[in-house]
Amino acid sequence: MPYYGGVDGGGSGSRFVVLDERGTLVAESHGETTNQWLVGLDTVLATVESMWRDALESANIPLQPLESLGLSLSGVEAQHIKDEIKDKIGSQYAHVTKAVVSANDSCGAVFTAFKSGGIVIIAGTGSNCQLVTPNLVCVGCGGWGHLLGDEGGAYSIAHRMVKTIFDDQDCLIESPHNTDIATQIMWSYFGVNNQMDMLKFYYTQFEKSYIASMCKTMSQKAVETKDPLLLSLFSWAGQQLAAQLCGVLKRYRKNQSKNGKDLKEFHQVVCMGSVFKSWGLLKQGFLDEMLSQDLYQDLELHRLTANGALGAARLGCVTFDIPLKFEENSELFFSYSRGKGIVFDEKLEK
Repeated sequence: MPYYGGVDGGGSGSRFVVLDERGTLVAESHGETTNQWLVGLDTVLATVESMWRDALESANIPLQPLESLGLSLSGVEAQHIKDEIKDKIGSQYAHVTKAVVSANDSCGAVFTAFKSGGIVIIAGTGSNCQLVTPNLVCVGCGGWGHLLGDEGGAYSIAHRMVKTIFDDQDCLIESPHNTDIATQIMWSYFGVNNQMDMLKFYYTQFEKSYIASMCKTMSQKAVETKDPLLLSLFSWAGQQLAAQLCGVLKRYRKNQSKNGKDLKEFHQVVCMGSVFKSWGLLKQGFLDEMLSQDLYQDLELHRLTANGALGAARLGCVTFDIPLKFEENSELFFSYSRGKGIVFDEKLEK
């Protein structure tokens, strides 16, 4: 029986799946990061081989080359990297797969949730938005890291609160909202009680993920206290994520749409990352931005409920013939339709 593999890989870890020709999951495994910018391409491919071996052995399937392998990996954007992956798979790992297709980590999520391409917004520590066409043309907006972008991600929300407090205490920019609750969160989280002691967390002991993790406490306090400053920060983040979505649509229309799908075909968006757990705090800012830009008549936001490696396996099978139960792979949580006069339906939110 032919088997098809898929890998969904990022900075924190990776997942490997093996499907049969009916799209049934027959084996899976987990591995370390497969971001080639973090560990190098040779380590990435060695990790893929290890996951392939673990997956087949866990299902008592004799080790054999897969019919195809789709790699949906963070850090795989440039064509020369994709070419190098293909060359090294062919020369060093032909025992793993007969054919390989590689793409960035957005593609696995899109093709897990949707049959013929779509859009993914990622809002975790950082943020990113990618539009993926059926023929794997990817158009992005954002995702440039905390120094050049990532607005709407957890780091940007936490940092914006810290900066607001600093500016207010310096009498540089007076906050329009009371900062007492936000300041208490900051002092408690970092274990300090003055501005000077905060500097080590931004210089000698800087760790982006640690600062970003404060966003979880901020979200909890925003829900509990309805603090205007905290609420405004999450509303701002929602606006930023919507702006990325609008940006990717405009970029696609500018560069690709003459030979691609019409914008209305990209009305389905899959949302990923821990920040979307605070959707109730994000949605008004998100909606306000979408309505102001007037690019959509209809919009659906979905949460991924299945392994993104399933869509990666579809990438490897270039004809996309592997059938998946798309209705089970994601859930709709937000929708609006201008034509029907519906802004959003609360029943869709969970």
